[in-house]
Amino acid sequence: MILLLGGTSESLMVADRLTELGYPFVVSVISEYGAQLAKQHAKQVVQVTFSPDSLAAFCREHQIKLILDVTHPFARVISEEAIICAQTLAISYLRFERPSLVESTPGIVSVNSMAEAIEYLRTINGPIYLSTGSKTASAYAAALGVERLHVRVLPTPRVLETLSAVGYSAAQIDALQGPFSKNLNVELFKRAHAQVVVTKESGQRGGIQEKIAAAQALGIPCVIIRRPPMDYPEVVGDLAALTTQLEVKYGR
Repeated sequence: MILLLGGTSESLMVADRLTELGYPFVVSVISEYGAQLAKQHAKQVVQVTFSPDSLAAFCREHQIKLILDVTHPFARVISEEAIICAQTLAISYLRFERPSLVESTPGIVSVNSMAEAIEYLRTINGPIYLSTGSKTASAYAAALGVERLHVRVLPTPRVLETLSAVGYSAAQIDALQGPFSKNLNVELFKRAHAQVVVTKESGQRGGIQEKIAAAQALGIPCVIIRRPPMDYPEVVGDLAALTTQLEVKYGR
């Protein structure tokens, strides 16, 4: 059995490939929304937040032979736990990593952390469009003042309740599920009167290119928080390479 650590759009694509190739697998996600999406692509889905002990127990119980890590590039903790778990149990680990698309392009401001992003944003006047998810929305609000912010998040009740509690009004929230085209991004940024856009280095399927293009079209800077460095034991970046490594690590 393969444990597919999911929660990203790539994980759904990978699940489809595993199904196509006939590999037995179970997808793990941490949110109810993620579970709803995953169930459209996999027969076995578990909603769980693993600890080191529970991850090891799960792998033993389900006779996991390969941990396939397709979590978000910023989800360092679970990736670190999965690497250690695989080493401890002497099973295979493979990372499916989104290729980096950040380049030295005019209008892009690359930073290494949210703290660096906040320091830069303090130098910008006017509304800020946050496309970094709901988890950090409260931190940006505390540092910059919620009245300056416009945030894009997934349309789930829990997320909207959290934002409301922080002080975001309905007019400051775009509760939408992607993907987003360049033109749609342009309209959303314009409607928010954004003077700067903030995003994470999420990769092509995370829509980063469309965000950059929209910001450039409007002549406003795009702040990109670089993905944290991780020393993965083994990484593949496309489905062809994944297919080859599956045969090596799992067999047929």
